[in-house]
Amino acid sequence: MPDIKPNIKSRTVYLGDNLPFLRGINSACVDLIYADPPFNKKKQFTAPIGSQAEGASFLDLFAKEDIKDEWLEEFRQENYELHSFLSGIKSIGNSYNYCYLVYMAVRLVECHRILKETGSLYLHCDHTMSHYLKLLLDCIFGEKQFRNEIVWEYDKFLSSRKKFFNKNNDMILFYAKTRKNVFNTQFEDRQTTHSKRGYVPQSFCNEIVIYEETDRNRDKIKKYLDMGYKPKYVDFKGVPIAQVWEIPTVGRGKEATGYPTQKPLKLIERIIAASSNPGDLVLDPFCGCATSCIAAERLERNWVGIDVAKEAWNQIEKRLKKEVPADIFRGDASFSTTPPKRGKEDTRPQKYVYVISNPTYKGMYKVGVANNAQARLNQFQTADPKRGYKLEFKLRTPEYKTLEPHIHQKFDSDYEWVRGELDAIIKAIKSYRP
Repeated sequence: MPDIKPNIKSRTVYLGDNLPFLRGINSACVDLIYADPPFNKKKQFTAPIGSQAEGASFLDLFAKEDIKDEWLEEFRQENYELHSFLSGIKSIGNSYNYCYLVYMAVRLVECHRILKETGSLYLHCDHTMSHYLKLLLDCIFGEKQFRNEIVWEYDKFLSSRKKFFNKNNDMILFYAKTRKNVFNTQFEDRQTTHSKRGYVPQSFCNEIVIYEETDRNRDKIKKYLDMGYKPKYVDFKGVPIAQVWEIPTVGRGKEATGYPTQKPLKLIERIIAASSNPGDLVLDPFCGCATSCIAAERLERNWVGIDVAKEAWNQIEKRLKKEVPADIFRGDASFSTTPPKRGKEDTRPQKYVYVISNPTYKGMYKVGVANNAQARLNQFQTADPKRGYKLEFKLRTPEYKTLEPHIHQKFDSDYEWVRGELDAIIKAIKSYRP
């Protein structure tokens, strides 16, 4: 899908449940999403009295009341892999894990839709649900679009009285919308063996790579040059950052607002610098105390935040003028409680309605919906030792939501299977008009 003009105004905080706001945003118009949702910790978080974020509170516990049956039906029709995954999880562990994942799935599907082809998602989580969320995102973005599991390592009280290793890190799952994702390599500002001594001889290519030339190493460099080595001067930026990040928490430092799950600016700024460019649009659907909004402002990106609590807006007002340098600050932000409406240029999404056969089931055909009909076929093949499934027909259409149930009603059907002549089924699909 080509990029579409955003229908959301930069420097806006939307207040309320983020789902209707996400659903109202035009498709393919956001460059980067950083999401720091509840972690399913099964407790309530509250900012302490007297802190800047006093009054901020959220319940990190999920139940059946937090999910709707129509979400599951939507998954069944539009993303079979996602529906199958959630159906399997339902019987594993406690019910609130399933409820949390359904709650997250419907929102992450929308995040995927609104990202540009060059866009990326960073999902912040911890050991509580990271293993489930990875599989959830594989279903939505595709396994091949997974880029990194970033480990954010931080200091905290370490106990030696437990029967397991200390848990002093979070995870951030990094997914791209496509292979075209924007990525700017980030470097760590630290000394390495090479930069400390300023040069390294490369005997295999008869070169001496010079990172810096100082009085301390000039004589040694000259010695190699006299030996016939050719100089190669390199602008040493540092070491490319790997996926383990050692960044302190805000603690009680100058950044601290008292918000119970506040993340440090350095963490979010690194993400924004890596996966967006100045002027790009950054969205945080769980913006909390607005660290991502502040980081985006400081890096001269456009930004939009969404949060269920009005305290998010209060934090933006306080922090923008306090933490953004005067020469970068670009005016007042605003808030809204009204979801945006998608424009006419936001064409309806299209998916494949497919027909798949298997010689074991003569006269019967699987008719369903998928983003990728070949991937669906492969899924069926892996479950069949004889690999007898065959893709007979596929049609990409915006009418997939009504076309698939129409075929199942028109022909005698048994769950996913339809009985009838293949030509008649294909003709009925091609001639369908809502």
